[in-house]
Amino acid sequence: MKIVYTLFSFFILQTIISQTTVKSKTYGNLDFKELDYGQANVKGRKTEELKNSPTGTRGWLQDFEIIKKTDSIEAVKKANFGVVYIVTAKDTVDINIDIEWIYPEKITNDKGEKFKSIRYTTKRPTNIPSASSYSFDEPYELIKGNWQMNIFIENKRVYSKTFVLY
Repeated sequence: MKIVYTLFSFFILQTIISQTTVKSKTYGNLDFKELDYGQANVKGRKTEELKNSPTGTRGWLQDFEIIKKTDSIEAVKKANFGVVYIVTAKDTVDINIDIEWIYPEKITNDKGEKFKSIRYTTKRPTNIPSASSYSFDEPYELIKGNWQMNIFIENKRVYSKTFVLY
C-alpha cells in the first residue's frame, strides 16, 4: 500500500510540475514558479504607450517589492498589486511573456472606450526574478470584485491568480 501511495504521489507531483513547464523549441524547458504575491510598493516608474489598455499606457516599475502577502487589495488610487515569479531555463535569455488582466466588469475610460480585459507581451529574463503588477492610476479603474491575472509563455497559460478588490 505504501508503494502505491508513493507512486500516486509521484504521479500527482509530476502532473503539477508539468502544468507549469513549457517545452520550448527555442529555449528548451521553461519552468514557471511563483515567488511572492500581494500588495506592492514601487518607488519609480517609466511609462510607455499601450493602446489596448484603459489608460493607454503601461508602466515599467523600479524598486518593486511585495509589502503584504495577500490576495485582498483595497481599491484606492495608486494601489499596486501583483506577482513576483521566476522562469528557469538552461540559459539566461529574454523571452516573451504575455500578461493578461481580466476585470470583474467592464471598465469605461475617459474616452468612453470599454475594456473587459487587457493582454500584452513583455520581455523578461529567465533565471532572474521578475514581477508583473497592476497599479490604479485613474478613478475609473477602481472596480471592486475579482481581478484575474494570467501569465502565458508561448501561448500556454502557466499561471493564474485572482485578487479580490474591496
